[in-house]
Amino acid sequence: MLTYGSLTPEVPLGPFEASPIRVWSAPGKAAKLHATEHCSRIRASRVTPSELPLGAVVERMCPQCARYGQWARPGTGVGLFLSALTGPGLLHELGSYGEADEDTFTDDEVKQAAVLLLQAPQGDGEDPDADEEEEDDWRARREAQQIRESVVGQWRSAAASLHRSHRFLALFPWLKPWADAGMRLKADHVALLQQQAGQLLSREALTAAAGVAAMGTPDLPTEDPVFALLGAPTAVAEELASLWRRWSRRAADSWEHPREHGHLAYDIVRGISSRRKGWDAALERAQELVAAWTLALWAGAAGKQDERMLLVRLPEQGLDDPLGRDEVFLGRLSEWELGVIACWATDADWDELTVTLRVPEPVAARLLSQPSALSCLTPEQAVAVQDVAPRAPVEAVGPGVFDDTPVSERRAVTSGDLRALRTISREVDQLYLVLSVEAGPEVLPLSALKARVARGGRYVVVAAAGDLPDALVAARREELTADAVADDDPVWMPRIHQSSHPDFGRRLGTAEGERLVVRLARGRSHPDAALRCLLLARGVADLRDLGDWYDASGERRDPVPFPVWDGLLAMEQLDLRPFRPVKEEGARRGGSGLPLGVLASVQLYTTDAAGRFEGRAHSPGCQHQSRDCVSAGTTIW
Repeated sequence: MLTYGSLTPEVPLGPFEASPIRVWSAPGKAAKLHATEHCSRIRASRVTPSELPLGAVVERMCPQCARYGQWARPGTGVGLFLSALTGPGLLHELGSYGEADEDTFTDDEVKQAAVLLLQAPQGDGEDPDADEEEEDDWRARREAQQIRESVVGQWRSAAASLHRSHRFLALFPWLKPWADAGMRLKADHVALLQQQAGQLLSREALTAAAGVAAMGTPDLPTEDPVFALLGAPTAVAEELASLWRRWSRRAADSWEHPREHGHLAYDIVRGISSRRKGWDAALERAQELVAAWTLALWAGAAGKQDERMLLVRLPEQGLDDPLGRDEVFLGRLSEWELGVIACWATDADWDELTVTLRVPEPVAARLLSQPSALSCLTPEQAVAVQDVAPRAPVEAVGPGVFDDTPVSERRAVTSGDLRALRTISREVDQLYLVLSVEAGPEVLPLSALKARVARGGRYVVVAAAGDLPDALVAARREELTADAVADDDPVWMPRIHQSSHPDFGRRLGTAEGERLVVRLARGRSHPDAALRCLLLARGVADLRDLGDWYDASGERRDPVPFPVWDGLLAMEQLDLRPFRPVKEEGARRGGSGLPLGVLASVQLYTTDAAGRFEGRAHSPGCQHQSRDCVSAGTTIW
């Protein structure tokens, strides 16, 4: 169960101690403060707003607002600080995975499970009187496997929590002395869970799996007549090659020893009736093949094996969601890779996500030679990389960058500020009005601002979309909805082709874009937020800057709410046939050859026009495009 941390007077506030916080309170000097005038714990008939320094607010905030309230607007410096501390932030992380709880297995339970998991399978299954005993053994082994899975899962979750805590503390270094005791407890608990995980995993099996990964494809008996029931020779070759691939892939990436994957031999006769002549012989021959592959592995691993030291960099996937809704930490690693880290890690730096390994030579050879989510280096390579590209220090986050100070007092935004914004706040304003000496005022998406700052640009953030005054959007929203009926208000204006009509060309104007945003935002998000984003988006020089972000999996991520695109672009379909060349002999279609004239400079927008991802390009609003496919612009004239 998730428990949220509350800010207490013991937590150092650093440079944010004097940051102003807007609060509400009933009359009286001793009255509790509230983060909102609508707090359910307010009993007075009248509350008054005021601004107090954060240091004074902490002691007087009502318990409900202290635990669940939003004290400052997200995206401000003090808002980032409070978000990093409260909710599922640092205070929650420091209270998690600091000691054994009801889900932690005792050392005796781990040792008993390890005995079952590390022993070789007993019996050959031919004694009919041993069926009941084998069933009990299978159940006990399955329970031991569940303990192993649980311990490894707890270790990964605890390590992820420890790393997230390090990330928070790096942004606010004045918290480190205060959090030191809690961080040591967390580190000790992670080490304990890793030790338990290592006891439940077989080093022999992991080393054998590395040997399987290094094996080449063996000679397959495709001409053996015992496999005739599988079909033609080509079908036999395909089935045997498939059996080899399944066995080698499963054995190379598993915690279990390769010998325990012999059951895959049954795949060779899947879909064939067991009453068919030759079925038993084919199965027996397939089992012999799998056993021979395992024997070849043992023969190659005979003798003493040297050990090597490696430095491994762990992937950061699965760290951005403290609630665990997305993929889990280290979720892209195979069982084998997780087992190697648990068994052979001599030192783990969960701040830097680096692990020092002392592994047998076959394991080292696989880690260094084969593609993996792990980045592996020898000590010599690690020193050379550090000399060439030393790690940049993490910059502390303080007030004076975003909208928590007057514009005249703001300092230039840094890469550290932008990293903090992305690290702490997942729902951030994506468009920013910025000011620079070179370009003057501009509207930039967060990705473009980050790239320019990384190249040495100096920018002052004037406002994000959420900073725009209510007067700009509230009156316009009320005007657009005052005479509209929620259910009957048409979304799209009818097309009017008569130039004398008073509404001719209205759908191409900015007012129509605002109306569409308000209409389409109903039921999805607050219309005011979409209108604010629209106002800033209209200041972007090239709308292609707003639609050029894909995540690591190639999925489109939009920096603006979906309805804003309808307010920015005229969703018109142009007939290009009149401008095509006149039909030539042998051509299927032609046009009139009309010159483009003033249309030559018109910018048209379409999805994925650069062709970097699979799929067709669509015009904005095309009924055939997917829901998440929004317009990335290009000039096509």
